Amino acid sequence: MARGRATDTSALVLAAARVFLERGYHNATIDHIAEAAGISRPTVYKYTRSKQQLLDLMVTEITGHLGERLREILDLDLSPVERLDEYVRAHVQASISNRSFYAIVFNEEVELSVASKKEFRKWAHDVTGDFKGLIEECLDVGPTSPGLDPAITANLVLSMLTSLHRWYDEHGTVSADALADQILRLVRPALGGAKPRRSARTRSVRV
Repeated sequence: MARGRATDTSALVLAAARVFLERGYHNATIDHIAEAAGISRPTVYKYTRSKQQLLDLMVTEITGHLGERLREILDLDLSPVERLDEYVRAHVQASISNRSFYAIVFNEEVELSVASKKEFRKWAHDVTGDFKGLIEECLDVGPTSPGLDPAITANLVLSMLTSLHRWYDEHGTVSADALADQILRLVRPALGGAKPRRSARTRSVRV
């Protein structure tokens, strides 16, 4: 049953995401995507060459706005620990708002085109490097856990943030802000920062 007629490429990508989640990438067809988008099969090809291109566009949805926002945060005139707060919150919000794309891209990465796979891996490598640099800044400005390795820490925290789509319930009892607070309460003490402000009353997370 169609959930609304797709009138541009972005709407078609959203429809494809619903189909990929429900059927899996391999079992999905252009006809399934057309039905979900509320358009005809020929109209689908006005917006895309193939279902693989739609999958590739999901990578762009993940990396585009988030990449720009993370670069803005790194350039803010704030202390390293304050920029760490903003960095984590941006990742949490992106993981939640784009959870369908995260789930599909991480589960179907092998199906990406060579160019898109290369783009995604380079983006992830660059983000990890930038985050490692931010952690190093945090370690330079205050008392920290001895022997903390910035590269290991960056990979551990980013792995946690990019896996939120697997378990976080956006309709549960914990808001995105409260979730970010919980993550920062784990991370900040090790990096020499005080506990973050609690933006909402934190209760048990429904998974």
